[in-house]
Parts: sequence; structure tokens; C-alpha cells
Amino acid sequence: MKRQTRSTTLAVIDLGSNAVRLQIADAQRDGSFAVRAEDRAAVRLGAQVFRTGRLSEDSIAACAGAMQRFANLAQRAGARRVRAVATSAVREASNRLELLRAVRAASGISIEVVSGAEEARLVCLGVLQGAPPAERALLLDIGGGSTEIISARGEEPEIASSLPLGSVRLTEFFVKSDPIAPREARLLEEAVQDGLGEIDPLLVGRHRRLIGAAGTTGAVAALARRISGAPPGGSGPISQAQVRRVLERLRDSTAKERRKLGVDESRVDIMYAGTAILDGVMRRLRVEEMEITARGLRDGLMADLVRREIRAPASGLHGEHVVLEGLRAFGRRCAYREPHAEQVAQLSLSLFDQTRRVHRLGAEERALLHAAAMLHDVGSFVSYNRHHKHTYYLLYHADLPGFTDRERELIATVARYHRRSVPKDRHEQLQLLTPEERNVVRRLAAILRVADGLDRGHRRHVRRVEVARGRGGGLRIDVWAEAGSELEVWSAQQKADLLSQVSGGPIRFRLHVTR
Repeated sequence: MKRQTRSTTLAVIDLGSNAVRLQIADAQRDGSFAVRAEDRAAVRLGAQVFRTGRLSEDSIAACAGAMQRFANLAQRAGARRVRAVATSAVREASNRLELLRAVRAASGISIEVVSGAEEARLVCLGVLQGAPPAERALLLDIGGGSTEIISARGEEPEIASSLPLGSVRLTEFFVKSDPIAPREARLLEEAVQDGLGEIDPLLVGRHRRLIGAAGTTGAVAALARRISGAPPGGSGPISQAQVRRVLERLRDSTAKERRKLGVDESRVDIMYAGTAILDGVMRRLRVEEMEITARGLRDGLMADLVRREIRAPASGLHGEHVVLEGLRAFGRRCAYREPHAEQVAQLSLSLFDQTRRVHRLGAEERALLHAAAMLHDVGSFVSYNRHHKHTYYLLYHADLPGFTDRERELIATVARYHRRSVPKDRHEQLQLLTPEERNVVRRLAAILRVADGLDRGHRRHVRRVEVARGRGGGLRIDVWAEAGSELEVWSAQQKADLLSQVSGGPIRFRLHVTR
């Protein structure tokens, strides 16, 4: 008799600028998942926010109500975890905390506000999950507040642009008439061209076809087929010429006429702006045609959650090229010393792997240590004095693709303790954490302090370390390094106080000179 595999139910929610979307799926132990239910609420969080900088009270109330309903659906489905992310409308709102508190009070769900770079990563994962590593693709996701253009290899973005061009944003700024007035249409299309000037020149002419991620692109494609008289329900690609014809048809149509054309009620007023963005992107990138996928950010969010909760990929949850390059990109913006950062990261991971019986932490915590080690010195960009505290501030507010808000907070806290004081419960940073998180910070910071000491002179003299249990507890760390590395071993010994506490005994170092 074949043994049945037990699935785990998970739920994700995408709080976009034009709608809030729920997905519930059953995930298997092998990392695969099957979508069980989807729902959508026409909550336009982007209403007013792009003009006023604030979410409206009506939008906040409607969103809280929708999230309460989604939470009930997820609970009835038996979802073990619900993860919700918000994009550009909430990202830009000065009163976003009001929304986060209202949703938390109504549904018990905490919202993560993701960056444009993380949004692009999730879209890429959603559309291309499982794609062969050598396969190239060009993705387009037109949202209510922003547009993501992504050149990908496999399921990872290589070049990603998040542009402040969205169907809700442009409609609120430029469209006052019905049908749209010629002057309004001209200004809107000029704004599109201006915004597309930020696209990486390497993307121009590189792809013949792009993949449009559901939403706006799907609505334009459906309308293009209806206008051309194609059979309903078609799924083939549409050309740039077809998109242009849709734009011209919409330019002269009223809201009533757009409804008759089959435009969904939630898109009637924003359809022209969305089509103008699509037309502009295809012409700017010299793309001949577009195919449509029903998958998008919500699917990427689910795939990412499955990898966090059920089964991480072989390279590790945060081992993807885009995540590591995101860390390096942030470090370079802060003018960090890259060779030193890579050396400390390598030593930290080696110490982590050899002391698993001591710290009893897993792959997720290893990824946090990796990030903290690579970026532990970025605070020197502000000032070397107290740079560990400047590092905390910079990382707490950093854009680190692949990490959740809470993970980024833990990374910042671990990096803050790479020097000077060891973590103490009275410290403000630790008071923001749970007891379990404080324990993780202490164990990871203990390793990072020693690794940083082992490259005290930023000379990368240490070749490898070997860790063994010492007599009577504690650890013995053998250090293989170039001649003249006494400073590094001395510094590591001085910074081993926290590791001594964690391991329950003294830390002894022994230097071996390599030839």
C-alpha cells in the first residue's frame, strides 16, 4: 500500500496598489505545492496616496476588513502560517503604520513592506520557478504604483528595474476627463517616456519577447484579442502593434464604452494608463511581442514561503546569486572593504559549521550570520567611531532582497555586536526581540566577534580554522595562517568572551604558521 505524504497548508497575501489578493496552497515535503484557493478584494490602497503621500481612511478601513476575511479563510483552511507583503502604495505612504496597526488589530496578521528590489525578486520567482539555470527571460509586471522590468537567468533576476510608473499612480496625476482629454493623454505618455529613461540600457534590444505577469498585461492582451476579433479565451502572444491599437481605442472611449468592451470594473478608470505603460515599455525595449502568464508576485511569495517553511533549495534559502549580490551591492554603496567582508564571512561560516553542537542553530540562522558578517562594517561609511551602532541603523533600514523585515532586524542586531559591548537584555535593540531571538543574536554575535578578530589587520592572513571541544568544556580553535599573524590570534582571543559564555568554557587558540 502506497504511503500518503502529509501536506502543510500555507497562505500568502499580496497587498498591491489596486487590489489585495489571497492564495492558499498545500505544500509537500519535497517543496512542491498545489494552490487550493484564491481570493481577491478590490481595495485600492493607491487611491490618493500617490498625490497626497497618505493612505485614505476609507482604504485603510476597507483593507482591514478584507484582511480579516482573508484571515478567517486561511484559518478555516488550516493554514500553518500566513505571510502578507505590501508594495509601492504602502511603501510610499507616510501613515503606513496606521494601516499596519489596523490590519493587525482586525486580523492578527503582520504586514511586511517590501522594497522594489524584493518585489522584483518575488515576481521573478513566481513566474519562473523551476526554470533551467541557463534559460533567459524578460519579465514585466505593471502594478498600480510601480512597474518591474526584470531580465532573468533561470529563476533569478540579473538586471531589475523598479520604476515609479503604475496605472493608479499615473491615472491620479493626469486623468481628469472621461474620455481622457488630448492634453492629459499627451502628458501621461510623456511621463511614461520620462520614467522609462531609468531602464538599464543593457535591456534595450536584448529580447524579442517579454512575459507579462497577469494583472494589467493580461487585461490588455484580452482586450487586444477582442478588438482584433480573435476567439474568446485565446492564449497566444500579442504584438506591439496590437497593444498600440488598444491604446488608441481607449484614448477615445468613455468609461461606459470601456465596460462594453469587456474591461473589468476595477480597471475601467486605470486601463488607459496601464496600456500606455505597456506600449511604452515594448517600444523602449524594442520588444516585438508579449506572452501572458497568470502567475506573479503572489505565486513568488508562496514559493518563497514554501522554501522557508518546508524545504529550502540545495544552495540554501539565501544562497541564491541575487541575494548574495544584493548584500554586496549594499556594501558597495556604503564603500565597505569587500575583501575584509568576504574573509570575515568565510571565517564566520566555517566557525558556525564546526560549532553546531554548541549553538544548535540551523540554515536560516546561518544565512543571517552570513549577511551580518558581510556587512558588519558598513557603519564606517558614517563614521568609524561607534561604527557598530551606525551599522545597526543602516542595516535596520536597508534594502536586502531575500530577507524579511524581521530577518533584517536580526541581521542588524548581530552586526551591531561585532565589537565593543556584548549583548545585554537592557539594551534597546534587544528589548525589541523575543527571548528566542535574543538567544540567536548572542550565539551568532559570539561567532562574528571571533571571525572579525581573526582578520584584525584586514590582511586576510588566516587560511583556515579547526574547532574542537577543549578539556573541561570550552573550545580549542587551531588557526592556520601566514607568518606574522600573532595580532589576529590575539585579537580573536580578546573578542572570544561571548563565545566562551555560549560554549560554557574557555576559548583557547593555537597558531600554526603556513608555508
